[in-house]
Amino acid sequence: MLRVRIHEFARDEHGAGTIMGLLWFMLLVGITGMAVDVTDGFRSQTMLQATADASALAGAIDLPDEATVVATAVAYSDTNMPVAMYGTVLLDADVDIGSWDPSTHIFTEGAALPDAVRVRTRRSFENENPVPVNFLRIIGLTDWNVTTYAIAQRFIPDCLTDGLVARGIVDMSSNNGFVNDMCIHGQKGVHVQNHNDFESGVKVTMPDMYDDLVMPNSGMDSNPGLDTALGEQSLDPRMVNHVDEIMADMLTMQSYVMPDYIDTSLVSTDASYALQTVEVRDEKWNFADATAGQVYHIQCAANKNVGIPAGTVLNQVVIVADCQISVGRGVEMSDVVLASSAVAPGGTTNNGGGKKNSGHGGAGIENANINFASNVILGAADNCQPGGGVQIFSSASVHFASTTTYNGVQIVVAGDVDLGARDKGINGINVQAGGDITMTSNDAFGLCTGGAPQLFTVDYYRLVY
Repeated sequence: MLRVRIHEFARDEHGAGTIMGLLWFMLLVGITGMAVDVTDGFRSQTMLQATADASALAGAIDLPDEATVVATAVAYSDTNMPVAMYGTVLLDADVDIGSWDPSTHIFTEGAALPDAVRVRTRRSFENENPVPVNFLRIIGLTDWNVTTYAIAQRFIPDCLTDGLVARGIVDMSSNNGFVNDMCIHGQKGVHVQNHNDFESGVKVTMPDMYDDLVMPNSGMDSNPGLDTALGEQSLDPRMVNHVDEIMADMLTMQSYVMPDYIDTSLVSTDASYALQTVEVRDEKWNFADATAGQVYHIQCAANKNVGIPAGTVLNQVVIVADCQISVGRGVEMSDVVLASSAVAPGGTTNNGGGKKNSGHGGAGIENANINFASNVILGAADNCQPGGGVQIFSSASVHFASTTTYNGVQIVVAGDVDLGARDKGINGINVQAGGDITMTSNDAFGLCTGGAPQLFTVDYYRLVY
């Protein structure tokens, strides 16, 4: 009897559908869990990565102050992913300060001169905020641990240490030479005539080579090295946005814009060391009387300009004029800041318009507020060693005549820069123009090692990891 009942039970198929239904239900829950919970995990990872990127970049702006870097990075993480909703995704201990080596892609924590910030954002058991799952609980999984990293670096683009950077067009004529990793960038293009020479390591860049490079049909053959020098990048000369601010801060003796040869610590204790105001009514002032270590504010009467007489030698002075400046033939400057806030007749050219492949120079001549005569020597001929350089700031445009010598010169101009012809003699130059940069013929750029000395620069920031 027992054997019969066992046999009947084994052959009974009632309820088999329930078992199959349970198996299919578990499979469908697993598939749904993979679709919903995994997608939610990736969504959380994307949010954490965006938060890490923003936090690292925000922290890098406050380098090298470690406490401020950490506070800023954490504040940005809380703004992007509020604690009340996501828990704490970035702890103070997960913000590191160090340096980034772009050649090895290695971050070194605790560098003496930090230039990078690394952050780690997490939703994890350690932070008590893991990403919960829903459907996958059926297989025993309750949470995801999600971690992301980001590294942001503060840097100065190579083009801004020894190069020509225009918001408009860089327009070069013929027979120019570029050496020692010189960089030429036109945000609206580069126009090249024949017979220019580009040494290995020189860069010629623009956002789009197809649309922005203008040259004769034989341009590649007649410009040795151009084919390997060409590249694409977008680089805005942001410092031109701060020209007026820099000049205003010079007139209030702000230390952060002053060169080393101006001791701003003496301003409050030595009345004779304060800003010197010079009123010019007849276009004459004896610049030879300028005292080393002083800052001069040149104020001109209406419709009057000021001229630096031919042959004048200036050293260790800062000159800021609210009128046009004419620099006479053979003037020599070293450790000098020369600036003009005047708006020249015709207004500024801060539009980056450019001339189509003119190759004749001349940009900004009609509306330049600083004009240099021939044979001017700017900077000390010291192979770009620290000190001895010249910085030029203009809220309009600047024109240089032929045979100007440049030894470690920084030029920051809201409008155009016109570089006259010169047989060699450009030994370290950094030009940032809000308009165009034009150069005529027979210039040789970058003949010394190292870039032009910087009075003041605007930092750039990038995500490197």
